[in-house]
Amino acid sequence: MPDISVIIPVYNRGDLIRYTLESLRRASPGLAVETIVVDDGSTSPVAEDLARLGYATDVKLIRQANQGLLFARLNGFATATGRHTLFLDSDDLIAPEKLRKQIQAMESGDGVASYSDSARCELKGDYESLLIAPDEPSRRTADLADFFINIQPAPHSPVFRTDFLRTVVSQAFFPPSPLYNSVAEIWFYHNAAPRPGRVIHVPGPLTIVGAHAATRLTSHWERLAVASLGVMEAFARTVPATPDRALVRRYVAEKAFRSWRRLPRDFSPTYQARLLALWSNLAGDSRSRESLGGSSFQGVSRLIGPVATGRLFRRWQNRRYEAVRTLPDQDLEALLGALPPP
Repeated sequence: MPDISVIIPVYNRGDLIRYTLESLRRASPGLAVETIVVDDGSTSPVAEDLARLGYATDVKLIRQANQGLLFARLNGFATATGRHTLFLDSDDLIAPEKLRKQIQAMESGDGVASYSDSARCELKGDYESLLIAPDEPSRRTADLADFFINIQPAPHSPVFRTDFLRTVVSQAFFPPSPLYNSVAEIWFYHNAAPRPGRVIHVPGPLTIVGAHAATRLTSHWERLAVASLGVMEAFARTVPATPDRALVRRYVAEKAFRSWRRLPRDFSPTYQARLLALWSNLAGDSRSRESLGGSSFQGVSRLIGPVATGRLFRRWQNRRYEAVRTLPDQDLEALLGALPPP
């Protein structure tokens, strides 16, 4: 059994993946690493790129019709045989010590997942010339619900114990859907958060976001926002309101409220109403003001309530939608219309 399975979906990024695979090669000595590349229907088959780059014999390659990121990860995971699992995108890099350090931390600390700090670099030129700049360290926690909902790390940060992740997938509270493809990782996170277990923070910038000129899923923040709403609403419908899940439901409620506070002040009224409904329905009687805003927000909220305070602060602090728009109104409405009713 390999020490770890690393699953890398790729769609039309056959050249960029060389950075990801090279970083993985440098992190592999001393470990049995199973590398699974999932070609999600690329126009030019990734097999040709892997052969040209010299990695054809180093990976297990799966080619599928285009199904999107979530299903590429799931299909790759279905073939994984390692004791641990890491998901990478085809423009992610890892530090040479990431796999070893996070696996050791989980095995010595009995964790079902581990995570690290992050860095970033521009994917340009030779691998040796890449300039890696660390980000601010991640907040530390051992609580799964806090980690998956509040910290909500980039997908290349967590290493999972594979048996834990198989339970998450096989006993998911709500099924995968193409609606969630643009936020594939948070489908995993919302299904993992209500479960028992411990997460371990491993300090150091061990995961690296690669900047480049190619199109990214994050190019349209509205798509991410609508997909995230769909995931949270599915969570609200399917995760029972039992005492042992009250805290994770409250975390999702507060996440919805904070997301509403960050929206442009004239963004879609329908979207705003659905976020606030999530907060109201999930939070129940435990609506903590401290987790919804800073001291000024809390002070005003005691007088007029959190929603009225949020509207007031958004009018003062947030920009108009036109200043940050990336989609026309008809596309946004189509995305919202594709979601199940709240």
